[in-house]
Formats: sequence, structure tokens, C-alpha cells
Amino acid sequence: MVIDINQKKIAFGDKYRIFINGEQTYFASSQLIGFMPKLHLFDNQNSRARLTMAKRWSWFSPKYKVTLWDGDVIEFGTVSLWKSHYQCQDGADLYEIFGHKGHKHSVYKNNLQIAWWDKEMVTWFEGDNYKIVADDDSNHELIIGFCLMLDNQFSNDKNGNTVTIDFGNIGPQAKEFDYAWRPKQLY
Repeated sequence: MVIDINQKKIAFGDKYRIFINGEQTYFASSQLIGFMPKLHLFDNQNSRARLTMAKRWSWFSPKYKVTLWDGDVIEFGTVSLWKSHYQCQDGADLYEIFGHKGHKHSVYKNNLQIAWWDKEMVTWFEGDNYKIVADDDSNHELIIGFCLMLDNQFSNDKNGNTVTIDFGNIGPQAKEFDYAWRPKQLY
């Protein structure tokens, strides 16, 4: 499965159009409530959010309370900001997100890779663009949420510049990017 996320910067938040295998399936928006932004992920069929991601107070590290469609609440937090390593426990499943050199991130579920994403280095006018490659049977809503939370935390373009260049991560990484990994396909 290929997921494309296209961001549009607006005055008091961001809007995202999200495509799965070329078809717009989701949209998301951020809103600033007090000093802590909230992100909402919607599918095209419902007015109720599939995920609500509320930023929690933390010195420098991303930390979010994630409310799922069914009302369950999970936490997304930082293992190592220095090595771009994050995690989220959803019931018995442990999701780990690893940042790599440049703009790539990998997503692991219970120590098995299920997805990765890349961010475009140069963006023109609008906002950031991401391409996610994931297993067909993965929880794609949660994977989209991980990408949106990290974008919300670290996005460089807060003022709508014409051209933005992001050189990505140049620091250490907790895990090397696996160029040999391929997604599971169900057809």
C-alpha cells in the first residue's frame, strides 16, 4: 500500500489530503487550542474523527495522547530525541518509529517492520509532502497518525515560505534503514 500525504499551511493550523493507492481516502487538520495543538484524522465517509492526537506538554520531545475511533486512548512518546526513536503501545502491540539519515522513518510493530516513509526535501508554496509504503494489513490510520504527529512537532515551514529546503536528520540513529524491506501485499 502506498499512502501520500500532502500538507497545506493555513493561518492557524495545517490541512492534509491523504491518498491511499492514488485515491483520496482521508483528510486531516490541526488546530491550535491554547498552546497545545490537536490533530484530527477523518475518513471521507464520516464527520467523526478516526484519530484525535492531542499534544502533551514536554520540554522538547514529542508526546501525544491519541484517542482512537472506539474511544480507547494510547500514548505516543519519545524514547530518544537524539536518535529519533519514538514508541506507542496499543494493547499488546508495541509500535516503534525510527528516524534515519535524511528524511526516512521506519515503523515497526512488535519488532517487525510494517512501514516506512520519506519526506520531500524541497517543498514549493504549500507544505510538506510524505510518501508512506506499508504492509496492506497494517493499521494504516495509526501509521498516518505517527507521520502527522512528527510533522506537527518538527515541521520547519511555519510561515508559508515560497520554497522550503529541509536537509533532514544528520545526527545519530537508533536503527539503520533497511533498504531490502518490502511490504506485504494481500492480493
